[in-house]
Amino acid sequence: MIDFEIAELEVANQFAQLLNPRVDFATPYTFYYDETNNIKTFYVRENDFNYTFTANFVLGGLLHQGAVPDVQPLIDSFKLQKTAKEVKFKHIAFGDFLDCLKSQKLNLFFRFLKDSNLYVHYSSLNILYWSVVDIVDSAIMNSETAMRLGPGFDSRLKNDLYKLCRLEIDAVIQLFYAFEYPNVKPVKIGDFIEALSNVFEAYLPLPEFHFGLESLRQILKESKKNGKLAFVMDEEDYVLLADLTHFYLRPIYSFKNSTHIFDNEDSIREALGGYRMLDNGVEFQNYSFVDSQENQLTQLSDIFIGFMGKYTNYRNTRTMEEIKADIDSFSALQLENLKLFIDIINKSDQKNPAFLHATDSYEEVMKFGNLCEIIAKK
Repeated sequence: MIDFEIAELEVANQFAQLLNPRVDFATPYTFYYDETNNIKTFYVRENDFNYTFTANFVLGGLLHQGAVPDVQPLIDSFKLQKTAKEVKFKHIAFGDFLDCLKSQKLNLFFRFLKDSNLYVHYSSLNILYWSVVDIVDSAIMNSETAMRLGPGFDSRLKNDLYKLCRLEIDAVIQLFYAFEYPNVKPVKIGDFIEALSNVFEAYLPLPEFHFGLESLRQILKESKKNGKLAFVMDEEDYVLLADLTHFYLRPIYSFKNSTHIFDNEDSIREALGGYRMLDNGVEFQNYSFVDSQENQLTQLSDIFIGFMGKYTNYRNTRTMEEIKADIDSFSALQLENLKLFIDIINKSDQKNPAFLHATDSYEEVMKFGNLCEIIAKK
């Protein structure tokens, strides 16, 4: 068993509170969890990845402060078949994101959340973004100039590299496989950088890419001289994401005064069971597992997280121009459901921005803000 001392990690919470005084990790809440796109392990093969990368892994669900709210009226309103032992997302909506927005039952769910004292929370991981950002962090470590330019510069480079990889995904897959990424051997660092820079070539003249990719290309030249990319060496061949345990641990230690209730799944129970949680040396356990059939808020969390999975897949595979065109063709119900979804996210953000956590590119995250602007005009 691994002793996991959370006191050493609280500096990240303090930094988040400095950036946004509304961030609150101290107030006790009750969090309910489900997950979607739990890939277990993500690795590169000769011609593809072992799992689709277009939808984010999302962990989260509903939460409340104080007494457990009565959600029986909502569940009754779904009018499920008597044979259904519990409410699942598949009972509420099905199909892709646009199809889900046509669901009247989803409308009932969103209306209830908006008007209740329930909030939503999530940790959302863009799998492709996670897989490539270590290249940027490694390159910046080798450049004194780049290290002085701050997090905004880092984010710009990471965002542009992610966008490039989305556009040139087949070439990137072949490159990663050829160099056993993320375990590039020291003797191949120069060749890896050269091959990656060649993928940049056609995009360098484009205004949206020029600054980010040209900056990255220049600092990668320093890494080539150095012969080192620290975060994509000494790893396991081809394995881009070994497991997701940290993403389950993060809300547990971030909201240490809260109660965390997970759906009963053996792999998650086993993963978390490998850690003994310590706060300044004192052991604590603020999480438990339940059978979803016996916990209505866990069932409702499945609905929200199922929809979040559909949303991230849609968002990650559409340009804003395509999204605008889709919205222009929406039915009244689709438009209302999207408005309600936005309202629920904003309601939770207003309550506590720490409820919503994303490891994602600026490009994808900002699409939500763009959505808000489009919907506000409808």
